[in-house]
This record gives sequence, structure tokens and C-alpha cells, in this order.
Amino acid sequence: MEILKGLKTANLEQLVFWRDPAVDLEAVIAINSTQLGPAVAGIRMLDYADEQAMLVDATDLAHEMTLRAALAGCDLGGGGIVVASGPTGLVEREAYFRSLGRHLQRLGGRLYGVMEVGTDDRDLRNVKRETDYVLALSVAHGGMASASETTADGVVTGIRAVVKHAFGASKLENLTVLVQGLGRLGMAVLKRLGEAKARVIVTDRNYDKIKNAQDAGANVTMVQPGDVLSTKCDILVPCALGNIVTAANVNTARCRAIAGGASNVIPDIETADMLHKNGVLYVPHFVIDAGELIQADCERNGWSLDLLKAQVDEIYGRTIEVLEAARDAKEAPTRTAVALAEKRISTMGRLGYRGRG
Repeated sequence: MEILKGLKTANLEQLVFWRDPAVDLEAVIAINSTQLGPAVAGIRMLDYADEQAMLVDATDLAHEMTLRAALAGCDLGGGGIVVASGPTGLVEREAYFRSLGRHLQRLGGRLYGVMEVGTDDRDLRNVKRETDYVLALSVAHGGMASASETTADGVVTGIRAVVKHAFGASKLENLTVLVQGLGRLGMAVLKRLGEAKARVIVTDRNYDKIKNAQDAGANVTMVQPGDVLSTKCDILVPCALGNIVTAANVNTARCRAIAGGASNVIPDIETADMLHKNGVLYVPHFVIDAGELIQADCERNGWSLDLLKAQVDEIYGRTIEVLEAARDAKEAPTRTAVALAEKRISTMGRLGYRGRG
């Protein structure tokens, strides 16, 4: 009964610990909600300290995905899939992810996998060799578009909404934007900011990625990873892992707004309240980084690329809605966003999920 109590405390419908000794696979799968539809979960692979760290990450990701799907107007729920770092050899890695695919198949369509930190298109293709419950692959392998590019479109669209709301501007030109993390998403966001003629500052723990970013755009400067919060800028765009802002460092933030595509930017809603009190506009990532999820929804329903682009463009209006409602309520936008998501889940959930595959 303690296990069921734990599920209730964590607000989970289902929690699965999966181990395949044949390929040394260890995974934690969390399903937060299927009230609006089957859950979607990013497949994240990291060097976790222990299974408790895996459980916490899977639970957090599942909850965030539920909120993201509800706000984006998708008929989907939220899940999280985390796996311990696997083999690097091509054959061994293929077996590793095909094993995960077989387990997803056993869940019978309650959960779809998409790409996340630590996994790439090849990994997802290997998962798909064992199950159809995989979405947002590359165009070459049946997807509608590059998920990273779609997500970057949404993030920058959200940033434009933040700029309009907070600064009264319609352009990003000459604004100082700090991009933290230069992985797939960070580089795609950086490209769009450069095209918009923003003044871009970048940081990453991998100096080669910084050098690549500087080579790609002349108007790019760098700061050390430890100086992210203390660097003065208009907008901080987190695109990397980790609780960047915590109760311990929240007062050091010198940005005017925070809006990005990274999970776990803050550890809890109380930190969002502290940022709000300090006059820093924090837009929760699950409001603006919904591009991949929207793509997954479009693929699952067989909708067009034009509709995908139109729905990603709607992130602008949705962000404005959240920010204006938060301003009127005199509260942190995170609280407003969570309330709006929960309202849709409650209202639409009364209709009952039809279970359409």
C-alpha cells in the first residue's frame, strides 16, 4: 500500500520500473495523466546518481508534459521516460533502445515516446523498430519536420510575445539575449535570434560548442557558465539541464525576463514567486517549448504541415494570454499557467478520453 500512497503523493496514474538484464537496460516510466489522451514522454538518457534520481526526474517530466499538453490544446497527456546511460557501441545501443521499444509496445498505446536530452534520432528509430508508439522523428523516418527546429520556432515565438508584453516592442533587434546551452535546441534558437538581429550572448560547458556558435554568427559573445545569472541581459533563454535559479541564487539574477526551452529551470513554484517579487518576468518553459509536442499531436492525427506551423504560431497568443492574466491577478505567470492547464484538464476531462489510437 505504501507504493500506491506514493503514486497518489506524486500525482501519478502509473509508475513502471523496467530492467532488461540482457542489454543492461534500466528505465523508469511515469505516467502523470491520460485524462485528455494518451501520454507523451520524452525519452531522456543521463548519468543518474541512483534510482531515486531517476524517479524524481521521470515524475517531474511527466507532470510538466501534462501541463504542456493541456496549455497547447492537445488531446494528449503527460509522461516521462528516463533511462540510465547506455552503451556507446552502435550494435549495443541498437539493442538497448529496441528493448525499450518492446516495453513501450507492452503499454498498449497509453504512452508515446519522443526525443529528449541524451537521445537522438537514431535511438528513436531503433525504438520504433519495435513499436509504433513513437512520434516526432526526422522527416526521413516518417516525421513531419525536425522536432528541434519545430521546438525552436515555438520558443522564439514565445520570446517575441514576452518582448511585446514586457517591453512593448515588436522586434528582437538590438535586444540582448543570453542563450544557456548549445545543444540541438540551443543552436536552433541561436540561429533564429541571429536572424532577428538580437545581440546574443552564449554559454555552454563545452567550449567547442561555443566556438561553433561564434563561427556561425559574428554578433555572438560568450560568458562562463557560472556567470549566467549575474550577466546583465534583457532575456535569459535556458536551453540546458539543471535548476538554474534556486532560492539560494534568485537574488543574483540580472536579466529582465527568463524564457526558454529547458526543463527544471526552477525547482518549485515558490522560486517563481521569488522571481516575480524581484521583478523578473519568468515564463514557464511548458508554455513556450510545446513545439515537439504539437508536432507529435499533428502526426498522431495525420494533420498537415500547414496546420502544425499554425498551431506553433499560436504559442504567441497563448503566452500573451498567460502573461496578461498573471498581471491582472498580480501573481507569478507560473501559477497562472498551472491554473489554466488544470482548468482545461478538469473541463475536458469530464467528457472522458475516447481512447482513439
